[in-house]
Amino acid sequence: MNKPEIAQGIPFERWDLDLLVDYVLKFHHRNTRRYGAEIYDLLADVDSRHHELDKVLDHFRNSLQDLDSHCMKEEQVLYPYIMEMFEAHEAGQHIAPFHCGTIQAPIQMMMMEHDDEMSRHGRIAELTNNYTASEGTEPQYQQVLDRLHEFRDELLEHIWVENEVLFPMALRMENENQN
Repeated sequence: MNKPEIAQGIPFERWDLDLLVDYVLKFHHRNTRRYGAEIYDLLADVDSRHHELDKVLDHFRNSLQDLDSHCMKEEQVLYPYIMEMFEAHEAGQHIAPFHCGTIQAPIQMMMMEHDDEMSRHGRIAELTNNYTASEGTEPQYQQVLDRLHEFRDELLEHIWVENEVLFPMALRMENENQN
């Protein structure tokens, strides 16, 4: 996966693992919940007048529900272990293996969920003519499409940071911890 445009100029690859986790939690997870709900409300309002957005509204509602579940799994299971592992590594200590042996399986699950979300947001882009309102629609229509596009771009960054930087770094650290 290529580094998304939104992430250009940010040297995520040089960040420490704990900083990456904090960034994902405090920027991406928080904003997904906060702005996702705002966008959904705006989209529902515009959809009440423009029913061609019914499928977009359904896809986005399902995305928010699935992303909330995805974020909770990371927050409650995967990231606490990664942070323990990082702290032990920094202190030159070893920690017990992950409760299911390795973090490989949960990371693979997170990456599959990322793929599902990107497919869903690809479908939203198709349904909205790549986030472009028809000529003559009310300004709020284009504004909500712009917000959906921004949401998708931030989701791309979130996925890239995890798939390409954070997860590989965590797997290397786990491997070092086990050896």
